[in-house]
Amino acid sequence: MNWQILLFVSVILISFGALLQRVLMKEEGSDPWTYSIVFQFIVGLLVFVYGFTFTEMKLPSDIRPLLLNLILMILLWSASNIFLYSALKRIEASVFTVIFSTRSFFTTLASSLFLREFLLGRQFAGAIFILMGAVLVTLDKKSKLNFDKGILYAFFAAMFFGFANTNDRFLLASFDLFPYVTIAFVLPAIFMVVVKPSSVHKLKAFTKTSLFGKMLLLCLVYALSSITFFGALQVAPNSSQVATISVSSVVLTVFLSIIFLKERENMGRKILGALAAFVGLLLVS
Repeated sequence: MNWQILLFVSVILISFGALLQRVLMKEEGSDPWTYSIVFQFIVGLLVFVYGFTFTEMKLPSDIRPLLLNLILMILLWSASNIFLYSALKRIEASVFTVIFSTRSFFTTLASSLFLREFLLGRQFAGAIFILMGAVLVTLDKKSKLNFDKGILYAFFAAMFFGFANTNDRFLLASFDLFPYVTIAFVLPAIFMVVVKPSSVHKLKAFTKTSLFGKMLLLCLVYALSSITFFGALQVAPNSSQVATISVSSVVLTVFLSIIFLKERENMGRKILGALAAFVGLLLVS
């Protein structure tokens, strides 16, 4: 299939998934911990089925040198998902999407510190634009910075996501893609169940609610968006083109949130923030 079509589908699915996450977390009784466990387990299973069907699911012959990074992967992705759902329970999807775009800044920062991949002048300018976008959507009606729990949780989600991405890049030098993506979803979910065993009872109750169907849809959307993105990455003549076009999901998510979720408060700032983040992501990618 044409890589542009695959990437277009991925961008649409990412934006739709962001809206669906917000809808789920707005429901009464929604629990970020439970949602994170279910989400990671199901997406990991879907990715495994795809990888097992169409690729080879080989693990490294010796994972002992990678144990520290694997533990770090579990901790970082667990934290990122908890903060992500906690943020979406408290703030609008349009605001979250722009703040969450700062994950690129944290990825670049961590890569500079640990992988010795230092910022270029263009990437430094991009990081500034991304932060400008995040600042714009956090301003309240009096033009003062608003750092309530939802805003802070979104920044923490972006930070842990960015650091996790840098750690992923290190591990993917030793792993094939789909086996790694599978364990990157499943192992944090298992860890979260072990840390909080009481979540098992909530999981049982959750599977009997109407929300479980929406969660299944979200997991399918997320898995398909990942598969189409990596599919585009595999066949595109230039990986930078894929990375550049994919960041358009930030702007699209903000506009879709305004239209379908009616998140129209401070609409001008949200659009400006999304555009600033978009420009920043283009420069960083």
